[in-house]
Order: sequence, then C-alpha cells, then structure tokens
Amino acid sequence: MIPAQVVGHAVSSHGHPSLKGFKMLLCQALDAAGNPGGAPMVAIDLFGAGLHSKVFVSTDGVGARHLVHDKKSPIRNFIQGVID
Repeated sequence: MIPAQVVGHAVSSHGHPSLKGFKMLLCQALDAAGNPGGAPMVAIDLFGAGLHSKVFVSTDGVGARHLVHDKKSPIRNFIQGVID
C-alpha cells in the first residue's frame, strides 16, 4: 500500500473494455512526512474518493484485475481505502 493524494481525474476516449464504468483517478504518492514524491499514478476507485482526498493505493496487479473481472486487463493500481 502506498499513501497518496488524489490530484486529478483520468479521462480517456478509448480504453480497455475491462475498465469501462470504473472511475479512474490520478494519485500522487506521499512520503512519510506527507510530502508528494515520485511520478503520479492512475488507480481505479471503488470508494468514491474525491479530489485532494488522501488514500491508500495498492499496486497489486492481480488484485486489480480480480476487481475488474478480467485476467488480461492492463490495470495495476487501485484505491484500497480513504484515509480520514
């Protein structure tokens, strides 16, 4: 799990069929002090996180593909929870 902050929404006119209907968010990883670092990542959201929400992102591709019910989906990241 990676602590991150939602910094935007990912929008695509074309995408893999397994991702249809899923909200995809742009998340910026946070270090231990809460400072942003590294490249932003796209993650599917099942929790209704909003812009500037702090979240936990999982990079477990097998788990992400299980969530979208497609073993060949290109998705790797998903939001595992919202940090209060």
